[in-house]
Amino acid sequence: MDTSVTRLEALITIVDYDLRDTLLKLFKKNNMSMFLLTRGYGSAESLIYEILGYGGPKKVVSVSILTKKMSNFFINRLQKEINLGKPGTGIVCTISLSSVSNVLLTTLKKADENLKMGSEQVTATSKKMYHLIVTIVNSGYFEQVMEAAKAAGATGGTLVHARGLGSKEAVKYLGITIQPEKDLVLILAPQEKRNAIMERIVREVGLNTAGKGICFSLPVNYAIGTESGINNVNEL
Repeated sequence: MDTSVTRLEALITIVDYDLRDTLLKLFKKNNMSMFLLTRGYGSAESLIYEILGYGGPKKVVSVSILTKKMSNFFINRLQKEINLGKPGTGIVCTISLSSVSNVLLTTLKKADENLKMGSEQVTATSKKMYHLIVTIVNSGYFEQVMEAAKAAGATGGTLVHARGLGSKEAVKYLGITIQPEKDLVLILAPQEKRNAIMERIVREVGLNTAGKGICFSLPVNYAIGTESGINNVNEL
């Protein structure tokens, strides 16, 4: 098997909600075969967005499954359409996948072949190693998650409303009750800050708290838009 074709990635894009049509057009124009769009919310206060002069707290979150070549191709075109270097605009990252269903793999390989292009390298990627920290807590605890994360060095995060489904084993062994409404929090953080952020989140809103949160991280291949984050709100 040609690993350059069969290597698969999850491409996660979080941009200002006003850019949703631009993002959707890019997906359709480039015949991206598998993607999901949903609504999210940024962690910055509305005043910060006014100072930046761009967008607002409402975000659009997309998750797509692509071959590495397709992922590089799409990221390069995305950067030409959206200035991810501007604070508050958005971030993009990719995560390697170990396997997918045979049907999806066949579809992606055909789409990759139809792209009719050579291998591309992603330009202007961050030199730092990043991890995507995923936290799932009871609904209403997003602010507590972000307060804990920022105290440990995180610069921002995105909220996606979700629904939880639990088993009897979760109640029996973990001693928790699964509530239907959940807050899914996505935080892209440098590798050197990952452990401190996760430890602080677990301590403040973990399973032994009212937030009943769980937290895990995924290694990121590429991260774009991270260098435009707001490191010190008071300086603004």
